[in-house]
Amino acid sequence: MIDMTRPANIIWTKFSHYYKVCDTSAMRGGTYGFVFNETKPMHYQQPCEFEECVYIGESSGCYYDMQGGSRGKLRSLIHKRMTYHHKPLTTGVGGGSSHKIITEKYGFGETVLDGTLTGKPLWLGILVPREDIPENAIKPWVQMHEREQIFHYTMRYGNSPLGNMDCDSRKQKDSASSIHMSKMGSLEDFWVE
Repeated sequence: MIDMTRPANIIWTKFSHYYKVCDTSAMRGGTYGFVFNETKPMHYQQPCEFEECVYIGESSGCYYDMQGGSRGKLRSLIHKRMTYHHKPLTTGVGGGSSHKIITEKYGFGETVLDGTLTGKPLWLGILVPREDIPENAIKPWVQMHEREQIFHYTMRYGNSPLGNMDCDSRKQKDSASSIHMSKMGSLEDFWVE
């Protein structure tokens, strides 16, 4: 039996070149990761394998972009997501908390993204679904891989990627509940065999 959960391929390009692959190779969508690395990752490497993977996300589907006039172009929604990420990572303005935490650590601007300042360009890795996956299964496929990438990263490095910190436990160690639970011991102490 064919393993339909495996990606058809993994595309790596500099983040600033996202427009070259999103509307061609990733038209139906994909799971993507942003990785700061000195060299371009190999085609078999996944974003979760790199400690400086700073964000993992997903997007699927496509839309018709009117491009300000009557002539338009079919675009992938992953292209739209990259456009959303591009502005805060290049200007430091806008975006969400994930962008803010990334730019606080690495800075922002084209010189950061192309590696001029750090020696480590920002790479975009996209896990592309197989062509034989039906359209109605693409969204669950990319969501599954997003969670799987975050899980593998967390297991390897002890926390989720920098821009995905909302996935980590939000337990407040000094709350009354946490203090009480720490005095009681672990949950395993309460399990009955």
